[in-house]
Amino acid sequence: MKKILSVLLMIFVISGVSKAANLAYVDMEKVMNESEKGKKYKKELESKLNYYQNKAKELQAKIQDIQKQLQSPALKDNAKEEKRKELRDLARQLQSLEVQASEELAKMKAEAEKNMVMEIKKIAEKIAKERNLDAVFYGGLVSGVLYASPKLDITNDVLKEYNKQK
Repeated sequence: MKKILSVLLMIFVISGVSKAANLAYVDMEKVMNESEKGKKYKKELESKLNYYQNKAKELQAKIQDIQKQLQSPALKDNAKEEKRKELRDLARQLQSLEVQASEELAKMKAEAEKNMVMEIKKIAEKIAKERNLDAVFYGGLVSGVLYASPKLDITNDVLKEYNKQK
């Protein structure tokens, strides 16, 4: 993506279009973090994370309980073997839960970001057409924009339009 932006900027400079072009940028990170949808997605992720953390705590509590039981001298050998088997099963369940949580949370985050980027792009296109902008670049944490004048920033306009969507 950075290469494409660099090539576009070079084309603007070489052809002299950059002086005549109407340019703008959107701080994607700001829109994603401050929009109602972004906050909603964040809450959903946090809720799912809390769910998995609670499940993991339950399994860890069971593991600790069995470990205490195994320390009892009154426990017979065959009962100890059963407890060890149960302990191994719980450890596998915990490991499986951690993998499942990691995969599901990553998938949820990626899906939310993909949806938001597509929606924000449509809004940026609409604003660009309304204002006769030739190009809208994205800014934020990772972007191809090192500096942009605040007068080129349409982030708040995009954020306002994005929050109007339900």
